[in-house]
Amino acid sequence: MENEKSDLTLLNRNQLNVTGVKKIKSSEPEQIVLVLANAALVIGGTNLFVVSASIQTGEVSISGMVKSLRYTGVTDKRKFSFKNMFR
Repeated sequence: MENEKSDLTLLNRNQLNVTGVKKIKSSEPEQIVLVLANAALVIGGTNLFVVSASIQTGEVSISGMVKSLRYTGVTDKRKFSFKNMFR
């Protein structure tokens, strides 16, 4: 498994900088979802928008009122399967 680093910097709840981003899955004014190496980061808030993004460097800058940050799921290359569980 890759052990890639991801950093978050939140300034005054209205400027968020994230490193280690693999992909921007969705971007809406109330929620932005970023895919990191081992999880997805769901950013909740109001008037959110991506100010700048560089997938080559993995850096994303977001502006707007950040109300929540939540990691979800594991985006590991190994996929869970019920089929494998009941063998």
